[in-house]
Amino acid sequence: MYDCEICGKKTESLYIIDVEGAELTTCKICAEGKNVIEVMDEHTTHKEHQKKKHEEVKAETTEVIDNYGEVIRTAREKIGVPVKVLAEMINEKESMLNRIEHQKLLPSDKVIEKLEKNLGIKLKTSVVEKSNKGSKDPDSTITLGDAAGFKK
Repeated sequence: MYDCEICGKKTESLYIIDVEGAELTTCKICAEGKNVIEVMDEHTTHKEHQKKKHEEVKAETTEVIDNYGEVIRTAREKIGVPVKVLAEMINEKESMLNRIEHQKLLPSDKVIEKLEKNLGIKLKTSVVEKSNKGSKDPDSTITLGDAAGFKK
């Protein structure tokens, strides 16, 4: 027997539905008229689906390096260019470049691209983020009825 995550009733057949991007396991009545993703049968146990639902997800993103201001300043000084000239080279304001070099302003992707091209440096690094889809224990589920304070 399974518990419906919407009404909390016990049910033998379970429907996994999509409710505005959230997956809910429901009874047949609560699933009517909804976007049904999967129907749980005797071959798929609730624990197997919950395990699949909570698997670790890896996403690769890029972010600006920690010492970006120092890297920019060092590269600029290495080619012997003052901030004013670099600002003219990349068509940006001198005051903005000063704030970036002192790490008081995070450069936009457009400015990063210009600085990397003109100074021959890399200001972004790849980061692999690990996250759990729904990190809570799959055995301890709260239904919408529980949250609303309905009694079973």
